[in-house]
Amino acid sequence: MAAKNATNPAGGNAGINPNSIIYRPITWDDLDAVTELFDRTWPQDGALAGTEYSTLISRYFVLHYLQPATFANAAFTADGVLAGVTFIRVAGESPQLDEIDVAGEMTETERLIRADVEASKRLDRLNNAFALELELEREGHANETTLGELELFVVNPDVRGCGVGGGLWNRMQRYLAAWDVDAFYLHTDSDCDVSFYDHKGLERIAERPAGTPVAEGDEPLFDDMFIYRGQVQI
Repeated sequence: MAAKNATNPAGGNAGINPNSIIYRPITWDDLDAVTELFDRTWPQDGALAGTEYSTLISRYFVLHYLQPATFANAAFTADGVLAGVTFIRVAGESPQLDEIDVAGEMTETERLIRADVEASKRLDRLNNAFALELELEREGHANETTLGELELFVVNPDVRGCGVGGGLWNRMQRYLAAWDVDAFYLHTDSDCDVSFYDHKGLERIAERPAGTPVAEGDEPLFDDMFIYRGQVQI
């Protein structure tokens, strides 16, 4: 998933020096900060807005993307604020963090979500959407034509215009190139800044329009869903 207006210079914080941004791999200690940024970017609406269940669902999202990630990279400001993250998967490589721990954390997070009826319904919709993503991957031959996937890309809105998105993107490209990956893909939707990928020259290889039922008898999609494919360029 890609962040809304990830590199939009509008509203950028002129007080942050791009040269002071620190990039390093994600650790378990960063999980709460990543969850908070995700929840700020894509919060739950309706009855779950602003509740602990919105945060739990965001945590479930983050763990879902983190579980297969072979390179989970983060950007931090000089005072330790999370400025953005990328989670990347290279086919055939081992996850960066212990997969058993991530799976166990997902199971516990799901248990907490299931304690609320509305949150449980949202989780079901989320898992149906994950299944649809796999269907789109097959439709676009994503895994047949690439060896890499950008699982998650999000930038803190407080640092837009400070080069964080570009810095994370360039580091992703170098990581993929180091593993001899020449092409990658990503999932995104119309609630995100898809113009960034168009600007980068990525190709849209699959899509599902809003209004399409996620599963038979289920609620329709609220946003268009896309898969983009790109060449690694360094």
